[in-house]
Amino acid sequence: MGEVSAPEVLAVLEVLDREGQVRQSHRITAWPVRIGRALDNDLSLPDPHVAAHHAVIDHGESGLVLQALQTHNGVQVGRRRLRDGERELLRDDGAPVELTAGRTHLRLRRAGEALPPELPLAAAATWLRRVGPTLAAGTGLALALAFSTWLDSDPDTFARALGAAALTAVMGAALWVALWALLSKTFTRQTHADWHLKVFLLASLAWVVIAVVPDLLAFSLSWPWAGDFGFVLGYAVGAAALYFHLTAVEPGRLRLMRGVAVMAFIGGVGLTLWSNHQRSDRLGAELYMSHLFPPALRVAKPVPADRFVEGLAALQPVLDAKAKEAPLSDGGSGGSDEE
Repeated sequence: MGEVSAPEVLAVLEVLDREGQVRQSHRITAWPVRIGRALDNDLSLPDPHVAAHHAVIDHGESGLVLQALQTHNGVQVGRRRLRDGERELLRDDGAPVELTAGRTHLRLRRAGEALPPELPLAAAATWLRRVGPTLAAGTGLALALAFSTWLDSDPDTFARALGAAALTAVMGAALWVALWALLSKTFTRQTHADWHLKVFLLASLAWVVIAVVPDLLAFSLSWPWAGDFGFVLGYAVGAAALYFHLTAVEPGRLRLMRGVAVMAFIGGVGLTLWSNHQRSDRLGAELYMSHLFPPALRVAKPVPADRFVEGLAALQPVLDAKAKEAPLSDGGSGGSDEE
């Protein structure tokens, strides 16, 4: 009696975790393949958001066809969500097809698809390649922090101010990275501490640069708007840092994480503009240039005294209108003081 040959594997349907790693693999030797929560399916998923008989993949005349069955949540294929009874021809371009049933991410790999090249082990990478970007970001942050401290302090107090700034940066980095690492550990079972440290260093470097450059441009080139609205760049850096931190917490929902970062940016800028307008009737952050840098950094030509005085004439109507406004009484009662 001859040996019975193993059935040919037509495809593999993989269940992925949040990080895109394979958690479960099902070999497909015949079509159709039924997916659902019931035990009589070819692939049974322990997901409460998956119907008992959720979807089926079958081979038609034009290729593989995915059909949603009796499900309220449907099946996500690319940007389209298939509802109850809808069908979709799966693309066949030599790349895997990713699906989402309930909250379970699936990947269909057909026989004959081209595989990506083998990745080198992390341990095989050189020490400089692994820690080089982090060291470069840390060095850049230290230099930027030293330059910013030099601009804002007197020569006699520079060393003391730099030491305080460095201590604050180290303690802040340790606390910030520890909190994000704990959050990543909770959701992905990995801390990703090196990633969170790199994001912190790059974001802090950008924040230090943004804290100096807009005010320096306003002083050097007489661009007051640069100092007024430099906070917008700060919120952009904060939103970008938030997004990259969240990618290590929820790597499987990048679109949602981008939405959270964008909403944080819009909310921060909007609240700051509203606060500025309520405080000073202006959208800008400063009523005047509050940062005076060394005169050698001044590039713009000085304004003649007569032209400066002529420019003050536009303030006269505003000051007259303010002077005619009734003063507010202490306590808000509207009455005058007896004494």
